[in-house]
Amino acid sequence: MRQFPKIILLFLTVDWPLFMRRHMLYALSHVVKELDCSVVAVNRPLCRFTTVVKKPERMREFFEKPLIEELDNNLFLFSPRYFINDLIAAHFTVLESMNIKALRKSYRYLMCELGISEDRPIIWFHHPQQYYITDLFPDSLNVLELYDNLVDYDGHSIEAVDRKETGLRDKIDLLLATSPKLLEKYGSHYKHAWLSGNGLDKQTYERLSKENIEPGAELIKIPSPRIGYTGIISKRLDWELIEAIVSQKPEWNFLFVGPVQKSAPLEKMSQYHNIHFTGKYRHSLMPEVLKSFDVGFMPYKDNDFFRYSNPLKFYEFAAAGLCSVSSEMEVLSRFDPRFVKIVPNNAEDWIHAIEFMLQRDKEEAETIGKQIAREHIWDNIYKEVIEKINTEFFAG
Repeated sequence: MRQFPKIILLFLTVDWPLFMRRHMLYALSHVVKELDCSVVAVNRPLCRFTTVVKKPERMREFFEKPLIEELDNNLFLFSPRYFINDLIAAHFTVLESMNIKALRKSYRYLMCELGISEDRPIIWFHHPQQYYITDLFPDSLNVLELYDNLVDYDGHSIEAVDRKETGLRDKIDLLLATSPKLLEKYGSHYKHAWLSGNGLDKQTYERLSKENIEPGAELIKIPSPRIGYTGIISKRLDWELIEAIVSQKPEWNFLFVGPVQKSAPLEKMSQYHNIHFTGKYRHSLMPEVLKSFDVGFMPYKDNDFFRYSNPLKFYEFAAAGLCSVSSEMEVLSRFDPRFVKIVPNNAEDWIHAIEFMLQRDKEEAETIGKQIAREHIWDNIYKEVIEKINTEFFAG
C-alpha cells in the first residue's frame, strides 16, 4: 500500500471568510503534519464571466497569479481560477471538462509553489454540488464529509442535489458525517462511512473556559436576564416562535449577536423593546459575549434540515459553561438535560425551559459544560479520523 499523501485538497462550499468550520481545518492541519502532509483549503472558484457580479471584491485576483496564502505553518488557502462558474458548468459536459482542465493546471502551479510533488492528493469536500472534483485525479482518495442534511432550510428535498448525491456514491471512498442522524440516513449507501463530529479547537476551548473572563462592557448594560444567540441571523431561525416568546416575557432581554441577513425580519422584531440586535463581532470577543449571557438560545426552525444538525455554537456554549435551550436536534438529546434542554417549537415549552435554566446552579453548569467541550475537541476528533484513514487506505 502507498504512503499517506503529501497534500489534502479540501474544497470549500463558500469563500474562506464565510466558512464556519475554519478552526476544524487548523486542527486537521496540525494532525496531518505528523504524516508529512499539508492541508490546502481550496477557495470557491473565480469565474471570468460571473465574478464581476457575484464577487467584485475578488476581481483583483484576475490580474495576479493564483493566490496562495499561508494561514498556518501547515495550512494554505488556494484560490484557483475556473473557466466558468461550476453551477453553470454542471449543465454542459464540455464546460465541466474545461473547468477540470483548469483546476489540474492550477494544481500543478500549487505544487510548484509549495515545493511538493503529489499526483494523488486526498480530495475532501462537503456537498454533492462539487461532484466533479472526484474526476480530478485518478486513484485519489475521495472523501465526502456531510455537516448538513441535503435539504433546503425549510426541510424540503432538492431533486437536483438528491440526483447528484446518488450519482456520487460509487466515486466516494469514504463518507464522513458530523451527526449520528446524518450517518444513519446516508451511511449505508457508501463503501465506508464513519462518524466524524463537530466541536471546537483547543485554542477556542482554552479561551472560553477561563475563570476570570469579564462580560462584554456594552452587553452587560442590558438588564438581566439576558437570553443570547450568536451567529448569522437569518431565515434559519423560527421567527414566529421568537416573537411569541419575546412578547410573552417582556422582562427578559433577548440578544442576537452576529451579522443580520436580509431574510431576517429585522424591522418587525425591532418593535419589541426587549430584543437587541447588536451586530457583528470579532471571534476573539466570543468569551466576553458568552459571559454576558444568562442562557444560550438556539431557536431554529423545527424541520429535517435542523433535526440532523450538530451545531457548532453548542460546543462554544459548553466551553463557556453556558446552559442552553434548543429546537429539536437529535444529537443534542444525547447530552445532560440539566445543561441543554431540547424542546418543541412552541412558546410555552420554551419559556418553561428557559426558566429552568435561569435557576440552574452556575458552578454545576460550568462543570458539566466544560466536560462536554473537552470531549469534543477537533484536534482529538480528527486525529482519530486520520489515524483510521491511514490504517484503512494507506500504509499506516
